[in-house]
Amino acid sequence: MKEIFISYSSIDLPQAETVRNVLEKNGLSCWMAPRDIPGGSNYTKEIPIAIRNCKVFVLILSDSAQNSHWVLKELDSAVNCGKVILPFMLEDCALNDEFNFLLTGAQRYSAYQKKAEAMETLIGRIRGILDAPSAAKSEQTQDIPEAAPVIEPKPAAKKAVVDLLLDAKCPACGSEDLKELKGKVKCENVTEHLTKLWIPVMAVVGLFVGFLIASFIIPFEKFELYLIFMLVGIILGAVWGANISRNKVKRSRLRHGFSSTCYRCNRCQKVFDHKTALDN
Repeated sequence: MKEIFISYSSIDLPQAETVRNVLEKNGLSCWMAPRDIPGGSNYTKEIPIAIRNCKVFVLILSDSAQNSHWVLKELDSAVNCGKVILPFMLEDCALNDEFNFLLTGAQRYSAYQKKAEAMETLIGRIRGILDAPSAAKSEQTQDIPEAAPVIEPKPAAKKAVVDLLLDAKCPACGSEDLKELKGKVKCENVTEHLTKLWIPVMAVVGLFVGFLIASFIIPFEKFELYLIFMLVGIILGAVWGANISRNKVKRSRLRHGFSSTCYRCNRCQKVFDHKTALDN
């Protein structure tokens, strides 16, 4: 059974994964879709079960989350199950009527201000909830001990390990004003190992495949149709090669300890790949 259920909008997936990784690095077990949904299982069946079994409901709160029907359903289910709800705010967003009603009285953690401090406070709050006794001790008559019991000192609270990704800064100017470049794969400090050669190679392969297909179904006299087949083959091959190149670059970057996201600094316009601190 996972202790923490993480609810988020698919648009906020990178931030939600960062929060999950930090919590798990601090010894807290998390349930998060789609990672923890078994293959072939139904979302509408697994999500309510995970919410009922969790002890803490962490809501990755943003405008995108408020526009998500799934997040609203998950939050409503958590309220109905009496779960402790901890909103982790990615943005300084005004709550709509539905979220304002469901989050009445819930303590919010403003990650858009001081991310590391908000994350550390959240971890401390979760640990306090999980360490609290689940039931009162039964009142029973006990014999008076002959000697006073030895009270062991309570261990000091373990300091939260906060991921550096939550406080990403530009390596050139130190600015925190960063923009995530979605879909971009070419960043500094990343070796691509000539993966771009896949594009022309697959384009040539597509040309020959198009010619072979045309030779089986079209008379050789209609050479203009051969050209059309070969052109289509070149385009499809180039697209295929670009896809292979992107996947190989991404795997190479992850192998070398880099995150799968590029950033651009809005102050100095430097493009860089922020190295993650989650790898052991």
